[in-house]
Amino acid sequence: MDAIDRSGDMPHPIDRRLFFAGLGALAVGVAARADAQPAPGLDGTWGGARDGASAQVIVVGASVIGFYWRGDYLDTRDATLAADGRSLTFGFKGGQARLTRTGERTANLDVREGGHALHLDLRRD
Repeated sequence: MDAIDRSGDMPHPIDRRLFFAGLGALAVGVAARADAQPAPGLDGTWGGARDGASAQVIVVGASVIGFYWRGDYLDTRDATLAADGRSLTFGFKGGQARLTRTGERTANLDVREGGHALHLDLRRD
């Protein structure tokens, strides 16, 4: 009598422990994604003052669309958003600045003009 291979004809039993472990891992992954929030960006209007210097920075995406510094709105250039989205550097006539998010509604602005540096605490309007 010839041996008949019926391995393709019979369904394979499912290891229930393996199945439920995989299902549990999938559920954890979906739940983790649902709870994940996008990295906080800098979009919005940030403002503050210190030692007679006032600043306002208006950010959309990776662009500074408004920069108020020392009583005037100045043109900005070369804006660069950090990979983590928490800081943005940009230049302006006579200096350079870095806006760094420190909390949900707070940020720091570090400005360099000539040989001078100034640090301001800003709040989102």
